[in-house]
Amino acid sequence: MIRRLGAHTGKRIYFGYDRYIAPILATYRDALSAYGTVIEAVDEQLHYLSSAELVCTAVRADPESFGVLCCGTGMGMSIAANKFRDIYAARCMTVEDAEMARTINNSNVLCIAAKTELAINRTIISTFATTAYTGRKLEELERITQFETAETPPLRAVPAASRYVVLDVVRRTA
Repeated sequence: MIRRLGAHTGKRIYFGYDRYIAPILATYRDALSAYGTVIEAVDEQLHYLSSAELVCTAVRADPESFGVLCCGTGMGMSIAANKFRDIYAARCMTVEDAEMARTINNSNVLCIAAKTELAINRTIISTFATTAYTGRKLEELERITQFETAETPPLRAVPAASRYVVLDVVRRTA
């Protein structure tokens, strides 16, 4: 997934949210529909964890999609979403955050705060959907994916002569 280039515009958008967005849900649907087909991925409880699970599972299974998650602060959704392999969720509070999430990190799930002003969230959504990933920092992103598969040797602290700690690679034996 990390090697997919281009913007998200025109893809399916899996949209998950919690109770904080319910009063203005139609406005968010409209804002998202400008960038693709919106598919709501929520259950009747409107809990942020179940929404994150539904969206991330759908995005992993559908290469022509991306996700948008919205909860009170966006933080809980981001933490939960990043537990899923092949999901690169970014909590974006500014347009610059959204642009960097796409150009540098090739994020495929946007996490926004329902408590943020709707006009700001609209511009964040627009930037996230229309900003293309061009392969920048691909080697670093591939290293991040190694964290998911445990192919990266863990680091351990080695006492140094000074007050600083030096990290050294520990080889796995099992």
